Amino acid sequence: MRERLQHKKHLFFHIFNGLSDSASFKRRLFMSFLLIALPVITGVSVIAIIIIQVSSQTIVEQTQATELEKTAAQLESIFSDTENMSREIVYNSAIQEYVSEAAESESYPEDSNVSYYINGLILNREYIDCVVVISADRTLYSTENAYSDRSAFQNITEKWWYGDLTTSSDSCLWFPYSRLSAATYESQLNNEIVQQINTLMLARPIYSTSDYSTVMGYLMIYLSDEYMEQLWQDISWGRTSNLFLYNADGELILANSRMNDYSEIFESVNYTAGNQVFRYDRELYVLSRTELGINSWTLYMLTPYSETTNNSRIMTAILFSVVGAIVLALFLMSKYSANNMSRPVISLSKLMDAYHGADQDLDPAAIQRYQNRSDEIGQMYRSYEQLENRMNRLIQEIYVKNLEKKDAELALLQTQINPHFLYNTLDSINWIALANGQDEISDMITALSDTFRLSLMKSNSSFIEMDQEVRYIQSYLVLQKFRYADRLEYDFDLPEDTSSLYIPRFILQPVVENSLKHGIDRLPNGGRISIHIAVSDQIIIEVINDGNDIDLEKMKNILVFHPEDSDILNFKKEGYGVQNIHRRIKIICGDPYGLSYSATFRQTICRITLPVKRTLEDTRPRETEAPGVR
Repeated sequence: MRERLQHKKHLFFHIFNGLSDSASFKRRLFMSFLLIALPVITGVSVIAIIIIQVSSQTIVEQTQATELEKTAAQLESIFSDTENMSREIVYNSAIQEYVSEAAESESYPEDSNVSYYINGLILNREYIDCVVVISADRTLYSTENAYSDRSAFQNITEKWWYGDLTTSSDSCLWFPYSRLSAATYESQLNNEIVQQINTLMLARPIYSTSDYSTVMGYLMIYLSDEYMEQLWQDISWGRTSNLFLYNADGELILANSRMNDYSEIFESVNYTAGNQVFRYDRELYVLSRTELGINSWTLYMLTPYSETTNNSRIMTAILFSVVGAIVLALFLMSKYSANNMSRPVISLSKLMDAYHGADQDLDPAAIQRYQNRSDEIGQMYRSYEQLENRMNRLIQEIYVKNLEKKDAELALLQTQINPHFLYNTLDSINWIALANGQDEISDMITALSDTFRLSLMKSNSSFIEMDQEVRYIQSYLVLQKFRYADRLEYDFDLPEDTSSLYIPRFILQPVVENSLKHGIDRLPNGGRISIHIAVSDQIIIEVINDGNDIDLEKMKNILVFHPEDSDILNFKKEGYGVQNIHRRIKIICGDPYGLSYSATFRQTICRITLPVKRTLEDTRPRETEAPGVR
């Protein structure tokens, strides 16, 4: 893991793998500029392209919808005007009189008024191809040749829509493919023949105005195929756009096929869902819909997306050109900036080399320029000067301290003679006391000698064998017994083998001293001190003294300490000794261990909790661990 992190760090500082360790600072700076700026430009370019694509799609949908609205408005105007004209014709008095007379006679009445009236209506309506009026058994009037397919009565009765017209109760009907006979229309529906010309026709029954229920005949108005085709050709949107007009029953009324027929694609999608862009056979298509304000008809437009995106392609090409220009400008600016920014650093590096004995002389003018600079380069030079001065001072200080260290070592060798002199002197006093029968003095001297010997014992460890610590306390209590006489009693309850256990040095004497000072001293008749040591998964040492004059809440506050506390030496004013012991235990043994105080009706108990350590190997890791680590 460490090697991987170092490798990543190596790559970070060297920009990328291809840049060698010997690359100059100027080159690194130049590559850094590019490495920072290029991803930003790339990201901005990608976002811009996405925005162009999304906005382009929205614009395409809106533009096609607008074009469709224009076409729908034209169709609605044609259909609405045709229906209004048909209504005006069937209720015209001349038409009513003409059809009524024809029904009462086998001969054709005079039709000059009818012809003048109808031709006047259709004169400026270029989208009207012809108008035909029939009765139940013959053709009464036609604006075209009487024997044409659309005016000959026999041909009319053979049309596929004739039966629907004569049986329908609707006042107005529109029929597509109005020129097809029933047989031809059926063949087209079954795809047995090619698609025929779709001539749209409006048909309306002619009711008698006398009762508005008697059907005297029928009016047919045929729309011009050429006019409708020109209407499709005038649509400027999409080279091969298809339009589909459906009635309220979902039947196709009118459609165009400009070069390509997309009816199969149109029928494969949910065209009632509204405006959408969809994919069919790996190509995108744009579908728009709008409602005509007549007969609940719906007009759809279907266009290949590729025919609508010329503007977006131009915008994308412009964007790439701009990005290319920005990258080129960035390259030149990065090179220029890298040169300008690296020049003072390179000059500063040469100046620093001169400080270390390089084959260059210090240039006072260059030094003055860097000292006068207020930017980071000037700060670097001033910091380097301070570093040079500090290094020179440290070299002198180290030299002086080495001399002082040697003097201290000589003094230490001399002081090592003093403890031996003290032991020999006490031993001589002890023999004199024994020779004169002074046993108590001999016992005091022996206890004092043992106390000095144990306290001055040399060791690099923070731990000591438990039996040595116990012997130290026993010697200490022997000396205190001479002081307190009958006012002090003490006893020990110890494990069988204390020599195999290690505990922190000198943790019992301050606790026992507190028991004497704050417990035994305050009792008129003195008291007893008991020291109990138990070993299980922990070492529990209890120092119990008579007397319970102790403020437990105060002791609890005194002993508040965490081994990771940075303010280790900040002791409270009272209880310095127990604070010292408690903190030492927590630092070298861990947070779960330390001192605690409790009290009974007549006694005070100090409990010391320690880990079980049976060899010096168990104690050594504590010397290198951080405080509080177990």
